[in-house]
Amino acid sequence: MPRHPFSPSFLAASVFCAATPALAALQPIAEAPLAGETEFRCQFNADNSTDCVSTYSFTILKPSGREMLSRIDRSYAETDSLIVEKAELTQPGEKPVPLDQSQIDTRTAPNPDQGFLRERQTSLAFPNLRVGTRISYTLREHFTAKPLSTQFHYVLSRPPMPVRDDRFVAEFKAERPIFVRSELMDAYRIEQSADRKTLKVSLKKPQYTNYINEAGNAYLRHTPRLELGSSLDLQDNFGPFAARYNEILAAELPRGAAAAVAAVKGKPAREQVAGLMQYINDTYRYLGDWRASERGYVPFSLAEIERNGYGDCKDLAILLGAMLKAAGIKAEPTLVSRGDVAWDLLVPGLYAPNHAIVRAEVDGSTWWLDPTNPVFAPGRTMPDIQQRWALVLGADGKVRRDEIPLEAPSDTLRVTRSEHYTHDGEARVESRVELSNAPLMQLSVADRQRGRTSTDQDLCRNFAKEGSDCVLERDDSQFVLPPSYSISARLTDRRALDRLGGKYFYNRQDLASQWDAFAKYRSEGQLAELYLGEPQITSYDISLSGGKTDEPAHSCEIRSPWFDIDLQAEPAKDGGYHYRYREVQKTSWLNHDEINSAEFGKLIEQSRGCVEQLRLVVRLDERS
Repeated sequence: MPRHPFSPSFLAASVFCAATPALAALQPIAEAPLAGETEFRCQFNADNSTDCVSTYSFTILKPSGREMLSRIDRSYAETDSLIVEKAELTQPGEKPVPLDQSQIDTRTAPNPDQGFLRERQTSLAFPNLRVGTRISYTLREHFTAKPLSTQFHYVLSRPPMPVRDDRFVAEFKAERPIFVRSELMDAYRIEQSADRKTLKVSLKKPQYTNYINEAGNAYLRHTPRLELGSSLDLQDNFGPFAARYNEILAAELPRGAAAAVAAVKGKPAREQVAGLMQYINDTYRYLGDWRASERGYVPFSLAEIERNGYGDCKDLAILLGAMLKAAGIKAEPTLVSRGDVAWDLLVPGLYAPNHAIVRAEVDGSTWWLDPTNPVFAPGRTMPDIQQRWALVLGADGKVRRDEIPLEAPSDTLRVTRSEHYTHDGEARVESRVELSNAPLMQLSVADRQRGRTSTDQDLCRNFAKEGSDCVLERDDSQFVLPPSYSISARLTDRRALDRLGGKYFYNRQDLASQWDAFAKYRSEGQLAELYLGEPQITSYDISLSGGKTDEPAHSCEIRSPWFDIDLQAEPAKDGGYHYRYREVQKTSWLNHDEINSAEFGKLIEQSRGCVEQLRLVVRLDERS
């Protein structure tokens, strides 16, 4: 059953399909490309299937609206059904004309990039679209129950869209009481019958909410959302899955998996975990196989997974869990919502999680293991599953909620660098970089996907404004990441200094760019929340020589709830300059109110001023 059934593209979402966050800044209603009306009725049946009849109407207001309706696709599982009951087009001042059957096409939907997915796809192509054209169509759909599901769960999401919402009415009926949870639904009227088996949702008045021109790392973590379920109890919703997972875990390990467990026997627990993660990475690839049936949350058996040599998240998670248990390490399959944005858990139902991982207890600590990733940092949680709820399927068959914490800031990037300037403003550069956490993960993945030569070229570009003669020294990157990874570089930077009016300047504009972006957010009235990535510490120890500067010593000590910044800078004995800069990012998200607060404004001003102190006038030595 679709998670977001009301977008104009009508792309169905599978049970393991993460929601895409919206970007955000309000667009005037006069620029709306489409006007839309939606009316539908859904029945939740006793067998946990769902039947819906939906009518969608759109009027083209701008030329771009025509492109949005150029072709309307609707994908659905092979076990489901879709009938186009009515489709018609109305030109301005004319009568409705039925859509010819030749303009409605049903075929097998294409496979996703990493999977076999037997779905059907129905497409509608309305002819002669122009500004003022109105299209309307009615769909009758049947959604079969997911395997092992005994409770219904429905997610009605109304994110910002480039469609003026003129009318919206939805009615739901069930043979058992409907539990309702919502957020930000003030624009809608929600009416429920006394027996709680009927629900009506209607838009109070027309509205238009669409966001434009936000930063590339901007998201809306909260949008209008209404969730319906037959139960709010974790055990009701996921108990049958916990029982099935435990049945699979109780089976004998296949030969290859058993040999891998034997190979790590006797090693410290963290080395055993690393060894088994390495085995899965070496032996299995991520590939979802839904050809035989819609498996939902149900993994293949251990024997089937080993025979296939591939699996999706639930397959690889159940295999890893079984291997860890065989090694004597407590491990439990866990369901989460993966991605930069983790939605609040309104109804703990079938469509809340989109990913399966493993919760393991290693040397007294909790590790959250994701065997689908191309890298593994022992003891560290991957950024896309931090700071969110987790539904743990216990060995006793009980399902419980846990919380995956945000990782604390730790050294992520440490740079020690010397620049010796020549008379023409070039510099001989020697640099040593220590990488950890997310940057090291990115480097390892880049080596794996593009090859070392490509990665080295990218690294050399980052060591200079205009580099040449770049020589790097670094070890081969690995799947299992070390606590720290070193890169040494020697090169020439042909534009090490900026030249203006016959003078040479050194600056660290790269350190100022973040604060410039925050200032732009405030001045342009942006609205979304900003994702910064996981908390981290970056530090620089920089020595400049070959020229002279009259810049005195400087220092900064900035403290805030979001960032800490320290700078110690002083002239060197040879006439050069030396500074140490350290920045601690304490949070992964900044919301609109925080960024626009007086305290954050002060942080921007102080941080810009601190970095500005690293703008130096350099007098070059003619002999160098």
